[in-house]
Amino acid sequence: MKASTSKKQAGTSKEAQRKALSPRVKQLLYVRAGGRCQLCQDYLLESDELGYYEFNRGEMAHIVGQSLAVTSPRGDFPLAKELRDEVENLMLLCARDHQTIDKAIENGDFTVELLRELKQEREAHIKHVTGIPQNHHTCIVRLVGRIRGNIVQVTRPECNSATLHHHPARFANFALDYHRQGVEIDITALGEPEENPAYYQTVKLLIDREIQLIRQGIERSEIAHLSVFGFARIPALVYLGFQLGNKVGATLFQRRRVDAKHWHWLREGPVQHFEWELIQSSPQVERVALIVNVTGCIHRWELPAAIDDTYNIFLLKPTDVDPHADTVLTVESLDQFRQAYRRLMAHLEIKHKSTNQVHLFLAAPTAVAIACGLDLMPHAQPTLLVYDRMPREFAAALSVN
Repeated sequence: MKASTSKKQAGTSKEAQRKALSPRVKQLLYVRAGGRCQLCQDYLLESDELGYYEFNRGEMAHIVGQSLAVTSPRGDFPLAKELRDEVENLMLLCARDHQTIDKAIENGDFTVELLRELKQEREAHIKHVTGIPQNHHTCIVRLVGRIRGNIVQVTRPECNSATLHHHPARFANFALDYHRQGVEIDITALGEPEENPAYYQTVKLLIDREIQLIRQGIERSEIAHLSVFGFARIPALVYLGFQLGNKVGATLFQRRRVDAKHWHWLREGPVQHFEWELIQSSPQVERVALIVNVTGCIHRWELPAAIDDTYNIFLLKPTDVDPHADTVLTVESLDQFRQAYRRLMAHLEIKHKSTNQVHLFLAAPTAVAIACGLDLMPHAQPTLLVYDRMPREFAAALSVN
Protein backbone atom coordinates (compact mmCIF):
# COMPACT_ATOMS: atom_id res chain seq x y z
CA MET A 1 0.00 0.00 0.00
CA LYS A 2 2.85 2.33 0.85
CA ALA A 3 4.65 1.40 -2.36
CA SER A 4 1.52 2.21 -4.31
CA THR A 5 1.20 5.54 -2.55
CA SER A 6 4.85 6.26 -3.27
CA LYS A 7 4.38 5.56 -6.98
CA LYS A 8 1.28 7.75 -7.06
CA GLN A 9 3.14 10.60 -5.42
CA ALA A 10 6.04 10.23 -7.89
CA GLY A 11 3.63 10.32 -10.79
CA THR A 12 1.92 13.37 -9.36
CA SER A 13 5.29 15.06 -8.95
CA LYS A 14 6.17 14.28 -12.58
CA GLU A 15 2.87 15.66 -13.84
CA ALA A 16 3.36 18.79 -11.77
CA GLN A 17 6.50 19.54 -13.77
CA ARG A 18 4.46 19.88 -16.99
CA LYS A 19 2.97 23.31 -16.95
CA ALA A 20 -0.24 23.81 -18.92
CA LEU A 21 0.06 26.13 -21.91
CA SER A 22 -1.73 29.45 -21.60
CA PRO A 23 -4.89 30.09 -23.67
CA ARG A 24 -3.05 32.97 -25.38
CA VAL A 25 -0.25 30.69 -26.58
CA LYS A 26 -2.72 28.05 -27.81
CA GLN A 27 -4.70 30.63 -29.76
CA LEU A 28 -1.59 32.10 -31.37
CA LEU A 29 -0.31 28.67 -32.34
CA TYR A 30 -3.55 27.55 -34.01
CA VAL A 31 -4.02 30.85 -35.84
CA ARG A 32 -0.45 30.94 -37.13
CA ALA A 33 -0.69 27.32 -38.28
CA GLY A 34 -4.06 27.81 -39.94
CA GLY A 35 -5.40 24.79 -38.03
CA ARG A 36 -3.11 22.47 -40.00
CA CYS A 37 -0.20 20.23 -39.12
CA GLN A 38 2.91 22.28 -39.74
CA LEU A 39 4.68 19.31 -41.31
CA CYS A 40 2.16 17.30 -43.36
CA GLN A 41 -0.47 20.11 -43.60
CA ASP A 42 -3.30 17.80 -42.52
CA TYR A 43 -6.36 19.76 -41.30
CA LEU A 44 -6.57 19.08 -37.56
CA LEU A 45 -10.03 20.34 -36.63
CA GLU A 46 -11.93 17.48 -38.23
CA SER A 47 -11.60 13.81 -39.13
CA ASP A 48 -13.06 11.96 -42.10
CA GLU A 49 -11.30 8.61 -41.79
CA LEU A 50 -14.26 6.91 -40.03
CA GLY A 51 -16.98 9.27 -41.17
CA TYR A 52 -16.99 13.03 -40.79
CA TYR A 53 -16.47 14.39 -37.29
CA GLU A 54 -15.52 17.81 -36.01
CA PHE A 55 -13.00 17.68 -33.19
CA ASN A 56 -9.50 18.89 -32.42
CA ARG A 57 -6.80 16.38 -33.37
CA GLY A 58 -3.93 18.83 -33.02
CA GLU A 59 -1.01 18.29 -30.68
CA MET A 60 1.15 21.15 -29.44
CA ALA A 61 4.71 19.91 -29.73
CA HIS A 62 7.73 21.54 -28.17
CA ILE A 63 10.68 22.22 -30.43
CA VAL A 64 13.00 22.42 -27.44
CA GLY A 65 11.60 19.99 -24.89
CA GLN A 66 9.53 21.50 -22.09
CA SER A 67 11.56 19.74 -19.42
CA LEU A 68 15.27 20.03 -18.70
CA ALA A 69 15.40 16.27 -18.13
CA VAL A 70 17.62 14.19 -20.41
CA THR A 71 14.57 12.24 -21.58
CA SER A 72 12.89 15.39 -22.91
CA PRO A 73 13.21 15.56 -26.73
CA ARG A 74 15.82 18.19 -27.64
CA GLY A 75 15.59 19.30 -24.00
CA ASP A 76 19.33 19.79 -23.75
CA PHE A 77 19.25 22.69 -26.23
CA PRO A 78 20.28 25.96 -24.54
CA LEU A 79 16.93 27.71 -24.15
CA ALA A 80 15.73 29.23 -20.88
CA LYS A 81 12.98 27.18 -19.26
CA GLU A 82 10.63 30.17 -19.03
CA LEU A 83 10.75 30.50 -22.84
CA ARG A 84 9.95 26.89 -23.62
CA ASP A 85 6.17 27.30 -23.35
CA GLU A 86 6.05 30.35 -25.61
CA VAL A 87 4.52 30.07 -29.08
CA GLU A 88 7.92 30.51 -30.75
CA ASN A 89 8.97 27.13 -29.29
CA LEU A 90 5.82 25.24 -30.25
CA MET A 91 4.58 23.54 -33.40
CA LEU A 92 1.07 22.39 -34.19
CA LEU A 93 1.33 18.79 -35.35
CA CYS A 94 -0.75 15.72 -35.98
CA ALA A 95 -0.12 12.80 -33.61
CA ARG A 96 1.83 10.85 -36.21
CA ASP A 97 4.28 13.65 -37.00
CA HIS A 98 4.62 14.57 -33.32
CA GLN A 99 5.71 11.02 -32.60
CA THR A 100 8.01 10.96 -35.62
CA ILE A 101 10.03 14.08 -34.76
CA ASP A 102 10.55 12.86 -31.19
CA LYS A 103 11.49 9.30 -32.15
CA ALA A 104 13.81 10.31 -35.00
CA ILE A 105 16.17 12.20 -32.68
CA GLU A 106 18.28 9.07 -32.37
CA ASN A 107 19.18 9.40 -36.07
CA GLY A 108 20.12 13.04 -35.71
CA ASP A 109 17.03 14.11 -37.64
CA PHE A 110 14.63 16.96 -36.82
CA THR A 111 17.08 19.19 -35.04
CA VAL A 112 15.97 22.38 -33.30
CA GLU A 113 17.31 24.43 -36.20
CA LEU A 114 15.40 22.40 -38.81
CA LEU A 115 12.12 22.47 -36.88
CA ARG A 116 12.38 26.23 -36.37
CA GLU A 117 12.97 26.70 -40.08
CA LEU A 118 10.00 24.52 -41.05
CA LYS A 119 7.76 26.32 -38.55
CA GLN A 120 8.74 29.77 -39.84
CA GLU A 121 8.24 28.78 -43.48
CA ARG A 122 4.80 27.32 -42.79
CA GLU A 123 3.61 30.26 -40.71
CA ALA A 124 4.85 32.75 -43.31
CA HIS A 125 2.97 30.81 -45.99
CA ILE A 126 -0.27 30.79 -43.99
CA LYS A 127 0.01 34.52 -43.31
CA HIS A 128 0.64 35.22 -46.99
CA VAL A 129 -2.20 33.07 -48.33
CA THR A 130 -4.80 34.28 -45.84
CA GLY A 131 -3.96 37.86 -46.81
CA ILE A 132 -4.97 37.40 -50.45
CA PRO A 133 -8.39 38.91 -51.30
CA GLN A 134 -10.96 36.26 -52.18
CA ASN A 135 -11.60 37.73 -55.63
CA HIS A 136 -7.97 37.28 -56.67
CA HIS A 137 -8.48 34.20 -58.80
CA THR A 138 -6.71 33.36 -62.04
CA CYS A 139 -7.61 30.84 -64.70
CA ILE A 140 -4.71 28.47 -65.40
CA VAL A 141 -3.90 27.88 -69.08
CA ARG A 142 -1.32 25.21 -69.83
CA LEU A 143 0.18 24.18 -73.16
CA VAL A 144 2.40 21.12 -72.98
CA GLY A 145 4.18 19.46 -75.88
CA ARG A 146 7.41 17.72 -76.76
CA ILE A 147 10.66 19.60 -77.35
CA ARG A 148 13.39 17.46 -78.89
CA GLY A 149 11.97 14.40 -77.16
CA ASN A 150 11.56 16.10 -73.78
CA ILE A 151 8.27 16.48 -71.92
CA VAL A 152 7.90 18.66 -68.83
CA GLN A 153 4.93 18.25 -66.52
CA VAL A 154 3.17 21.43 -65.45
CA THR A 155 1.35 20.13 -62.38
CA ARG A 156 -1.48 21.72 -60.45
CA PRO A 157 0.66 22.21 -57.31
CA GLU A 158 3.39 23.90 -59.37
CA CYS A 159 0.89 26.29 -60.96
CA ASN A 160 -0.74 27.01 -57.62
CA SER A 161 2.61 27.70 -55.96
CA ALA A 162 3.74 29.99 -58.79
CA THR A 163 0.56 32.10 -58.78
CA LEU A 164 0.37 32.31 -54.99
CA HIS A 165 3.91 33.62 -54.69
CA HIS A 166 3.70 35.99 -57.63
CA HIS A 167 2.91 39.66 -57.13
CA PRO A 168 0.05 40.25 -56.96
CA ALA A 169 -0.75 36.84 -55.50
CA ARG A 170 -3.69 34.93 -57.00
CA PHE A 171 -5.54 31.69 -56.35
CA ALA A 172 -5.18 29.16 -59.16
CA ASN A 173 -8.46 28.16 -60.79
CA PHE A 174 -8.52 25.16 -63.15
CA ALA A 175 -11.90 26.07 -64.60
CA LEU A 176 -11.16 24.62 -68.04
CA ASP A 177 -9.70 21.35 -66.85
CA TYR A 178 -12.86 19.30 -67.25
CA HIS A 179 -11.16 15.89 -67.19
CA ARG A 180 -8.94 16.79 -64.22
CA GLN A 181 -5.90 15.40 -66.05
CA GLY A 182 -3.67 18.29 -65.07
CA VAL A 183 -3.16 19.50 -68.64
CA GLU A 184 -5.55 21.72 -70.54
CA ILE A 185 -3.92 21.84 -74.00
CA ASP A 186 -1.97 18.63 -74.35
CA ILE A 187 -0.20 18.26 -77.69
CA THR A 188 2.31 15.62 -76.60
CA ALA A 189 0.43 12.90 -78.51
CA LEU A 190 1.23 14.69 -81.78
CA GLY A 191 4.89 13.80 -81.47
CA GLU A 192 7.14 16.40 -83.07
CA PRO A 193 6.98 18.28 -86.39
CA GLU A 194 10.01 16.45 -87.81
CA GLU A 195 7.98 13.23 -87.78
CA ASN A 196 4.47 14.59 -88.31
CA PRO A 197 3.84 16.70 -91.45
CA ALA A 198 0.44 17.80 -90.11
CA TYR A 199 1.87 18.79 -86.71
CA TYR A 200 1.34 22.54 -86.78
CA GLN A 201 -2.01 22.41 -88.54
CA THR A 202 -3.24 20.10 -85.78
CA VAL A 203 -1.67 22.27 -83.08
CA LYS A 204 -3.64 25.26 -84.35
CA LEU A 205 -6.88 23.29 -84.29
CA LEU A 206 -6.32 22.07 -80.73
CA ILE A 207 -5.38 25.53 -79.46
CA ASP A 208 -8.33 27.14 -81.24
CA ARG A 209 -10.73 24.67 -79.61
CA GLU A 210 -9.53 25.41 -76.08
CA ILE A 211 -9.23 29.15 -76.66
CA GLN A 212 -12.90 29.19 -77.61
CA LEU A 213 -13.74 27.86 -74.14
CA ILE A 214 -11.63 30.63 -72.60
CA ARG A 215 -13.41 33.28 -74.65
CA GLN A 216 -16.78 31.93 -73.57
CA GLY A 217 -15.67 32.09 -69.94
CA ILE A 218 -14.55 35.69 -70.41
CA GLU A 219 -17.84 36.66 -72.04
CA ARG A 220 -19.75 35.13 -69.11
CA SER A 221 -17.51 37.06 -66.68
CA GLU A 222 -16.29 33.75 -65.24
CA ILE A 223 -12.67 34.52 -66.15
CA ALA A 224 -11.07 37.85 -65.28
CA HIS A 225 -7.39 36.90 -65.39
CA LEU A 226 -5.21 34.26 -67.02
CA SER A 227 -1.98 32.63 -65.84
CA VAL A 228 -0.24 31.03 -68.78
CA PHE A 229 2.25 28.15 -68.51
CA GLY A 230 3.82 26.76 -71.65
CA PHE A 231 6.32 24.10 -72.62
CA ALA A 232 6.17 23.43 -76.36
CA ARG A 233 7.81 24.28 -79.67
CA ILE A 234 8.25 28.01 -80.22
CA PRO A 235 5.75 28.45 -83.10
CA ALA A 236 3.02 26.80 -80.98
CA LEU A 237 3.77 29.19 -78.11
CA VAL A 238 3.61 32.25 -80.35
CA TYR A 239 0.29 31.07 -81.76
CA LEU A 240 -1.08 30.44 -78.26
CA GLY A 241 -0.13 33.98 -77.19
CA PHE A 242 -1.83 35.56 -80.18
CA GLN A 243 -5.02 33.52 -79.76
CA LEU A 244 -5.24 34.43 -76.08
CA GLY A 245 -5.41 38.08 -77.05
CA ASN A 246 -5.76 40.99 -74.66
CA LYS A 247 -9.41 40.77 -73.57
CA VAL A 248 -8.31 40.13 -69.98
CA GLY A 249 -5.06 40.52 -68.11
CA ALA A 250 -2.57 37.68 -68.37
CA THR A 251 0.55 36.71 -66.45
CA LEU A 252 3.10 34.61 -68.29
CA PHE A 253 5.17 32.02 -66.44
CA GLN A 254 8.14 30.05 -67.68
CA ARG A 255 10.22 27.18 -66.42
CA ARG A 256 13.70 27.96 -65.18
CA ARG A 257 16.57 25.92 -63.78
CA VAL A 258 17.89 28.20 -61.04
CA ASP A 259 16.35 26.29 -58.12
CA ALA A 260 13.57 23.85 -57.23
CA LYS A 261 10.83 26.46 -57.71
CA HIS A 262 10.88 25.91 -61.45
CA TRP A 263 7.88 28.03 -62.42
CA HIS A 264 8.47 30.96 -60.04
CA TRP A 265 9.79 34.25 -61.29
CA LEU A 266 12.67 35.46 -59.17
CA ARG A 267 11.48 38.08 -56.70
CA GLU A 268 14.85 39.83 -56.75
CA GLY A 269 17.33 39.85 -59.59
CA PRO A 270 18.91 42.04 -62.23
CA VAL A 271 16.52 43.64 -64.71
CA GLN A 272 17.62 42.93 -68.26
CA HIS A 273 16.96 45.56 -70.94
CA PHE A 274 16.64 44.94 -74.67
CA GLU A 275 17.36 46.80 -77.89
CA TRP A 276 16.83 46.30 -81.58
CA GLU A 277 18.87 47.21 -84.64
CA LEU A 278 18.71 46.87 -88.39
CA ILE A 279 21.48 44.45 -89.37
CA GLN A 280 20.67 44.29 -93.09
CA SER A 281 19.03 47.05 -95.10
CA SER A 282 17.20 46.78 -98.41
CA PRO A 283 15.21 49.26 -100.50
CA GLN A 284 12.42 46.69 -100.75
CA VAL A 285 10.63 47.85 -97.61
CA GLU A 286 7.92 45.19 -97.89
CA ARG A 287 10.46 42.42 -97.20
CA VAL A 288 11.15 42.08 -93.47
CA ALA A 289 12.68 39.42 -91.25
CA LEU A 290 13.17 39.56 -87.50
CA ILE A 291 15.70 37.62 -85.42
CA VAL A 292 15.04 37.51 -81.66
CA ASN A 293 18.10 36.37 -79.71
CA VAL A 294 17.36 36.03 -75.98
CA THR A 295 18.59 32.62 -74.84
CA GLY A 296 20.83 31.86 -77.81
CA CYS A 297 22.20 33.29 -81.05
CA ILE A 298 20.67 32.87 -84.49
CA HIS A 299 23.17 34.23 -87.02
CA ARG A 300 22.35 35.89 -90.29
CA TRP A 301 23.98 33.05 -92.26
CA GLU A 302 21.71 30.47 -90.58
CA LEU A 303 18.53 31.88 -92.13
CA PRO A 304 16.97 30.04 -95.08
CA ALA A 305 18.32 30.92 -98.53
CA ALA A 306 14.98 32.57 -99.37
CA ILE A 307 15.76 35.31 -96.82
CA ASP A 308 18.29 36.89 -99.17
CA ASP A 309 19.87 40.30 -99.66
CA THR A 310 16.52 41.80 -100.64
CA TYR A 311 15.27 41.58 -97.01
CA ASN A 312 15.44 44.12 -94.26
CA ILE A 313 16.60 42.10 -91.27
CA PHE A 314 16.13 43.33 -87.71
CA LEU A 315 17.77 41.91 -84.59
CA LEU A 316 16.21 42.16 -81.12
CA LYS A 317 18.65 41.24 -78.34
CA PRO A 318 19.66 41.93 -74.72
CA THR A 319 21.48 45.16 -74.02
CA ASP A 320 25.16 44.95 -73.01
CA VAL A 321 25.23 41.14 -72.56
CA ASP A 322 25.35 38.12 -74.82
CA PRO A 323 22.18 36.02 -74.98
CA HIS A 324 22.20 33.15 -72.48
CA ALA A 325 19.83 30.69 -70.83
CA ASP A 326 19.13 32.91 -67.80
CA THR A 327 18.64 36.22 -69.60
CA VAL A 328 15.03 36.50 -68.42
CA LEU A 329 14.58 35.40 -64.80
CA THR A 330 12.39 38.22 -63.48
CA VAL A 331 9.01 39.46 -64.61
CA GLU A 332 10.56 42.94 -64.90
CA SER A 333 13.01 41.59 -67.50
CA LEU A 334 10.12 40.06 -69.44
CA ASP A 335 8.35 43.43 -69.33
CA GLN A 336 11.47 45.10 -70.71
CA PHE A 337 11.51 42.65 -73.62
CA ARG A 338 7.84 43.25 -74.35
CA GLN A 339 8.33 47.00 -74.41
CA ALA A 340 11.25 46.70 -76.85
CA TYR A 341 9.27 44.26 -79.02
CA ARG A 342 6.25 46.58 -79.15
CA ARG A 343 8.48 49.53 -80.07
CA LEU A 344 9.96 47.52 -82.92
CA MET A 345 6.54 46.45 -84.21
CA ALA A 346 5.41 50.08 -84.08
CA HIS A 347 8.52 51.03 -86.08
CA LEU A 348 7.60 48.47 -88.73
CA GLU A 349 4.12 49.97 -88.95
CA ILE A 350 5.66 53.33 -89.80
CA LYS A 351 8.73 52.50 -91.88
CA HIS A 352 7.56 49.24 -93.48
CA LYS A 353 3.86 49.91 -93.87
CA SER A 354 3.63 47.95 -97.09
CA THR A 355 4.83 44.69 -95.60
CA ASN A 356 2.13 42.13 -94.93
CA GLN A 357 4.39 39.47 -93.46
CA VAL A 358 7.34 39.38 -91.05
CA HIS A 359 9.55 36.28 -91.05
CA LEU A 360 10.21 35.54 -87.37
CA PHE A 361 13.18 33.54 -86.02
CA LEU A 362 13.24 33.03 -82.25
CA ALA A 363 15.91 31.84 -79.82
CA ALA A 364 13.93 32.63 -76.70
CA PRO A 365 12.37 31.21 -73.52
CA THR A 366 8.74 30.16 -73.48
CA ALA A 367 7.31 33.33 -71.92
CA VAL A 368 9.06 35.49 -74.53
CA ALA A 369 7.67 33.33 -77.34
CA ILE A 370 4.13 33.62 -75.94
CA ALA A 371 4.59 37.39 -75.52
CA CYS A 372 5.54 37.76 -79.20
CA GLY A 373 2.07 36.51 -80.11
CA LEU A 374 0.24 38.18 -77.23
CA ASP A 375 1.62 41.64 -78.08
CA LEU A 376 0.87 41.41 -81.80
CA MET A 377 -2.04 43.70 -82.69
CA PRO A 378 -4.70 41.82 -84.69
CA HIS A 379 -5.33 43.19 -88.19
CA ALA A 380 -3.28 46.35 -87.53
CA GLN A 381 0.12 44.67 -87.71
CA PRO A 382 1.55 42.26 -90.29
CA THR A 383 1.33 38.49 -90.17
CA LEU A 384 4.14 36.68 -88.38
CA LEU A 385 5.49 33.71 -90.30
CA VAL A 386 7.12 31.81 -87.44
CA TYR A 387 10.01 29.46 -88.21
CA ASP A 388 11.12 26.34 -86.36
CA ARG A 389 14.57 24.73 -86.40
CA MET A 390 14.02 21.19 -87.70
CA PRO A 391 16.46 19.91 -86.62
CA ARG A 392 19.29 22.14 -87.86
CA GLU A 393 17.78 24.20 -90.64
CA PHE A 394 14.91 26.64 -90.21
CA ALA A 395 11.57 25.86 -91.84
CA ALA A 396 8.42 27.97 -91.92
CA ALA A 397 5.99 26.48 -89.37
CA LEU A 398 2.82 28.54 -89.11
CA SER A 399 1.36 31.98 -89.69
CA VAL A 400 -0.01 34.19 -86.91
CA ASN A 401 -2.46 37.05 -87.47
